[in-house]
Amino acid sequence: MKAQDVPQGTRTIGRDESERTAFLARMRPAYVAGDVERLLAEYMEELRQPRLGLALRFLERMYPVRSFLEIAVAFEKRIAAQGLATASAWLLDTYLRNWQCEMSETARHILTAEPVLIYGNHPSLLTPFLVAASINRSDLRIISTSYLHHLLPSYAVHSLPIEIRLGRWRDHYKRGGPRAALVAKLLSLLHGTPPSEVARAANRRSLEIGAAHVLDRGSLLIAPEGGSARRKAWHEGIGHIAAWMLKQPTGSAVHAAPYCERHTSNRRVYASIETGPAARMKRRFLYRIPSCIEFAEPVALEALTDGCTEPRELTGRLRDHYDSLFPA
Repeated sequence: MKAQDVPQGTRTIGRDESERTAFLARMRPAYVAGDVERLLAEYMEELRQPRLGLALRFLERMYPVRSFLEIAVAFEKRIAAQGLATASAWLLDTYLRNWQCEMSETARHILTAEPVLIYGNHPSLLTPFLVAASINRSDLRIISTSYLHHLLPSYAVHSLPIEIRLGRWRDHYKRGGPRAALVAKLLSLLHGTPPSEVARAANRRSLEIGAAHVLDRGSLLIAPEGGSARRKAWHEGIGHIAAWMLKQPTGSAVHAAPYCERHTSNRRVYASIETGPAARMKRRFLYRIPSCIEFAEPVALEALTDGCTEPRELTGRLRDHYDSLFPA
């Protein structure tokens, strides 16, 4: 069959698919290498194209990919030059603008100087950076989704990666609506997911490293609900971390430090970086209340667990204590 004999619609679909394939082929190496500047450059180049660029410009109306990549470039450089805590404070002051941290002096001392397991909710993209800016601790390690290592390589020094199922867009839609589903789809095209057995082994290793880090007088952040603005069941990773720490002898008491992030959501994050009158109105009226991260008084982990070393039960006990401090 000659090219002119192929129906016009078929040729158009073929060209669209070819352009998408070529675009992803250029983006993936930059993503894998953690070269966010190149990732941004490739994306910007495609935005200028007449066909696929039109689709990307439409996508920008739903999710500001360009803005996030531009912020990632600047944030990445600041983490490398200034450290995570200072860079996080810059990020929050520049984009969130209106935020605060609440903790007692006792909590401040423990959070900045003692071995501590920090845990709480994760209602926005900014959660780890709110914690990092608030406690200003260079040894903070964070249980994070693995794709952040590619978008923020300097952040990877502070992160213990967890593989999640990016391809299950329905779950992301239930948690965060169409934007969350779209992000999951975009990341799945770039990131992929290792086999379940490989992912479980890697995740378990990250949890073990996190537990060992706290026992070595470090600090560790985990959000046992995962990323969600709604209360939901806790993953048992925090129970495994607690179990490993309780089974190892240590000269210093490990503290459990719950926190609760309030008045923050990904919708607020989008409004903080988007331009135009609608975003300005949201920032002025809808999001006037400061975003806040509140830390409860840290408690010795052993006092909360009462000799229990079973991960599921430990997860339940930590959740019960958390809910008593921060009722839904």
